[in-house]
Amino acid sequence: MLSLHKTICPLDCPDSCGLIAVVEDGRVTELRGDREHPVTRGVICRKMRRYPERLYGPERVLHPQLRVGKKGEGLFRRISWEEAYDVIAKRFGEIIDRHGSEAILPYAYAGNMGMANRFAGFPFFHRLGASRLDQTICSAAASAGWGLQCGDIPGCPPENAAQAELIVAWGINIKVSNCHFWPHVAAARRNGGRLLVIDPYRNDTARSADHHVAVLPGGDPALALGVLKVLVDEGLVDQDTLKRETEGFAAMAEVLADLQWSQLERESGVSRQAISELAALLAAAPRTFVRIGIGLSRHSRGGMAVRLIAALAGALGLFDGGPGRGVLLSSGAFPGGRDRLSWPSLAARPTRLINMIHLGHALTTLDPPLKGLFVFNANPASANPDGSAVRRGLCRDDLFTVVHEQVMSATARYADLLLPATTFLENLDLYTAYGHFYMGVARPVIPPLGEAKSNFQLFAELAARMGFDDPPFRHSCEERIVDFLRNLGGLPPGIDLGRVLAGELVHSTRSHGDGRVLRESGGGGFSFVASGGAGPSVPCLTPAGEAADPDLLARYPLRLIAPPHPDLLNSTFGERYAGRCGEVFVHPDDARRWQVAEGEQVELVNHRGRASRVVRISDATRPGVLVAEGIYWPTEQSPGINDLTSQKAADLGGGATFHETLVAFAGRDALAAIG
Repeated sequence: MLSLHKTICPLDCPDSCGLIAVVEDGRVTELRGDREHPVTRGVICRKMRRYPERLYGPERVLHPQLRVGKKGEGLFRRISWEEAYDVIAKRFGEIIDRHGSEAILPYAYAGNMGMANRFAGFPFFHRLGASRLDQTICSAAASAGWGLQCGDIPGCPPENAAQAELIVAWGINIKVSNCHFWPHVAAARRNGGRLLVIDPYRNDTARSADHHVAVLPGGDPALALGVLKVLVDEGLVDQDTLKRETEGFAAMAEVLADLQWSQLERESGVSRQAISELAALLAAAPRTFVRIGIGLSRHSRGGMAVRLIAALAGALGLFDGGPGRGVLLSSGAFPGGRDRLSWPSLAARPTRLINMIHLGHALTTLDPPLKGLFVFNANPASANPDGSAVRRGLCRDDLFTVVHEQVMSATARYADLLLPATTFLENLDLYTAYGHFYMGVARPVIPPLGEAKSNFQLFAELAARMGFDDPPFRHSCEERIVDFLRNLGGLPPGIDLGRVLAGELVHSTRSHGDGRVLRESGGGGFSFVASGGAGPSVPCLTPAGEAADPDLLARYPLRLIAPPHPDLLNSTFGERYAGRCGEVFVHPDDARRWQVAEGEQVELVNHRGRASRVVRISDATRPGVLVAEGIYWPTEQSPGINDLTSQKAADLGGGATFHETLVAFAGRDALAAIG
């Protein structure tokens, strides 16, 4: 018997696709794009087309298991759920009695973007009195930069881009990370529009672009300032728009006047002539749409990068909207309501806050130490910076680690107790989006396989086992979703929640047909001067990170970035490529200097660790910049790329600095000196 079921992709992607699950005799045999979904329109990425392989694959975790081998070996024996709950209750009780409740840390992020299941564990850990997790690893710096410069202005609707004369993809590989924005690019180009890509390397999107500006990693703030400087110096900004729609531009102009071109060229890696050409291109295209990526914020100036790109958009009047005009980082379609998911009010007192990018430190040297770790919706052994420190911490005999996971991930192998998690096809949830303005509820299309439980079910049952009887622990998943919706912004007045629960898509009221978004900020318009928050009130060029350290540069002269791979979403789907280390793009000049050959497996090293990659010689990257796409799972023989990345936080929001990494080729120092 064959049936078709509407559902929604749960992965951490701007597109939040509408899917059709094909079920034959109780088994999901295919995933397709939902042709009726206004964004997806029947097209999905190749990663999700293969999702049934994860659902039914040999790596799927289907039963509770207790470790019997050494941590990291992945050896377990099957137990019952009742035994599992007894183990957690006993071990957590012992930890609290001996070390206090703050010795326990929940670790979770966006492995499942369903709102109920993503935050399902936090009410439990607030009630337990555990340490709190500061969820910063992805977009914290970008969001903080946007919030500081733009307040509550939402992103412009992506549909506006279809009428643009110029679309700027700044730090985002649209074809890989936001593929449903591409039809808007195609529509604009059919009408004579052009695509400009600003990115350190010629990625899939840049190869299809009309223009590509190869900015240095971390050089985006200097580039944005250079463009602004040209626009002002040559009288190319619309003074009427600035007076009508913005405030504080005089202070911005003072910053620009003090800048030296030598510094802007050095910091951005882009010549003054190329910056002037970019400014002229923007000035000649009133219908410009800027799509900002999150990746450009993953360095020491990450928040400032977003602030300055927003300031450039403000100077061009793009927040004013109109056909083909706009700027989009995150849609901000449905703000608020998160407290009705995580319930911080259940905490008896504020507990210590641990930045998730500092997990390596937290597991190895934090004082007082962590004694319990509960991982769900995440794979920190692969995805966290300074991966070797994370794994050293996970190996501690005195650390009790619980992992709730769908497959035998790199982190799951270090669990003391491994619990089977449902996939999105097996549980109920609500999915919003950050690349468009729709949301919807998806119901399970098949029963859970084996003994898998959703995050929501797991923590509801664990709360009962621990004797927690507060009202949130008596919610059903559907009740939690309804409670969240009642406290959510962006919903149409008088919305019928019953129809939403039945699967009807909801369009946010924060997206307007003309693309105007300034009205959402309370009428004050765009301000170049930020009030409150960290950092300078007027966006400017702040100190760089590792790339400005002469001691590190002398030892590790190559800059490394690790952008997304078409077949991986962060570390999700790593089980498909077990034992593979991935490739590294090396410019031909660097290949000659360091004497590395096409197809050679090399070891990249720095003061934090090492990682193996297979060389691909290509002029898609610029000299001095290595590009290692994708987070492949680490193995003992081939540690992952995040063994090289830093636990250092960005300038705003405590965000990660994944794209600020200096490395060298192992064993090639003498050759470099000769070169």
